[in-house]
Amino acid sequence: MKKALLLTLLLASCSEIMYLNVEQMLPPEIMPDHAVRSVGVVSNFSQNNVVVADHYTIVLPCDADTIKEEVALTFANANMMDRVAVLDSVLYHPDSTGTHLLSQEEVHDLCELLDVEMIYSIDFACLIYNPGSRLISRPLNAYLCSRIYTPEKNGTSVASVIDKEILEYWVDNTDEIAELIPLVPGQLAKSAIEPYLPTWKERERIFYYDRFNYNLREAKVYVNEGYWEEAATHWRKLLQSKSRMQRFEGAFNMALYYEMTDSIDKALSSLELAKEASTRIDRQGNTIQYIDTMYVTQYRGVLKKRQKEIKQIEEYMEKM
Repeated sequence: MKKALLLTLLLASCSEIMYLNVEQMLPPEIMPDHAVRSVGVVSNFSQNNVVVADHYTIVLPCDADTIKEEVALTFANANMMDRVAVLDSVLYHPDSTGTHLLSQEEVHDLCELLDVEMIYSIDFACLIYNPGSRLISRPLNAYLCSRIYTPEKNGTSVASVIDKEILEYWVDNTDEIAELIPLVPGQLAKSAIEPYLPTWKERERIFYYDRFNYNLREAKVYVNEGYWEEAATHWRKLLQSKSRMQRFEGAFNMALYYEMTDSIDKALSSLELAKEASTRIDRQGNTIQYIDTMYVTQYRGVLKKRQKEIKQIEEYMEKM
């Protein structure tokens, strides 16, 4: 009975891995090669220039002018440009069925005409609906293909493309489609410029916790409330502990604190301290591993990626 009780107490005192969701700013998917402070939005598609569908699918082309105006308005509302201009006419014959890539000459002419540094070309936008069974909801997908062009600068020409499914809805009948159609252009436009803007994304992080350890227990309370400095005060105390495990946990958790304060170099150094605490060298010179460092290895990779993202964000902000 005493042995069972002792085993229970030992298991209860083991540290736990706590999971935390944090929001981080991510760099734009498409980074301009140089500073761009003005954009011209143009329509480069016709009613016939849509994806090919079979007889089971209904294709509803979006109105080119509406999409164009909504994209221009979204650029303006994002406050990322000093000037947003719109070309009133389409760029080629309305009966065209193929995608027309702009030449450098056309890009130069359009930039001069609109007095802008960049052209945002909308190549097609449409709704695709699969009627399917009448007993269940069916998907209604909104597609958009757009390209962004900048004139040659230092011998470099840029033409980036976004071609993907943007939005998905579920509808029960054609009446619901009619209600959605007026809302789609604005939502498409918002999604269309997201690749050119920094975005926020929720990511999962972990840290060590032990309810029998005062510093780890108090730090968790501060983490839950978003008080990182206070949490770090308790984690730092563990770095001086005689316990190898507590030094390991304190160093690992401090890496999280440094990431939350955008000090990635310090976070990586803190992980090295955690790794050092996990091992020791015996008298024969052999390395003895006391603590599993799987999470240390995984987190190092995450921090290296985050380091690149922060650099890209800083570069973007400098160009803007």
